[in-house]
Amino acid sequence: MIKLLHVIAIGALVSSAVYAYTIKYETTLAAEHLQKLKGKTQRERDAIAVLKAEWQFLNRPDRLQMLSDRHLDLQAFSVTQVVRASDIPNRGPKVDAIGRKLEDLGLGLPTETPRDRKASGVTTPGARP
Repeated sequence: MIKLLHVIAIGALVSSAVYAYTIKYETTLAAEHLQKLKGKTQRERDAIAVLKAEWQFLNRPDRLQMLSDRHLDLQAFSVTQVVRASDIPNRGPKVDAIGRKLEDLGLGLPTETPRDRKASGVTTPGARP
């Protein structure tokens, strides 16, 4: 009987040691994975900073002015191009062509559901109360 208890105790000790080892291994693996993700995040932040710097360099006003002079062939601004807001014609009403067609067909009206028919007291022929 005592030998059986010794075997069970040794088995429990070995299984707890294996369980502790697997927990330690999984924790170490998760910590390494976290370090890799932190490094990758930092590299992405650095890449974003480089892209922002390149964007600011490309959007310098003197560079944009030179490119617009070279490629756009813009005219000089004149005072006659300025108008008052009251001189601009108003837009017409927004037209819904599909809605207009549905109204012409008589399909634009709301439909009655069976629940609405019961509430209004209207019954259809052949319907049971």
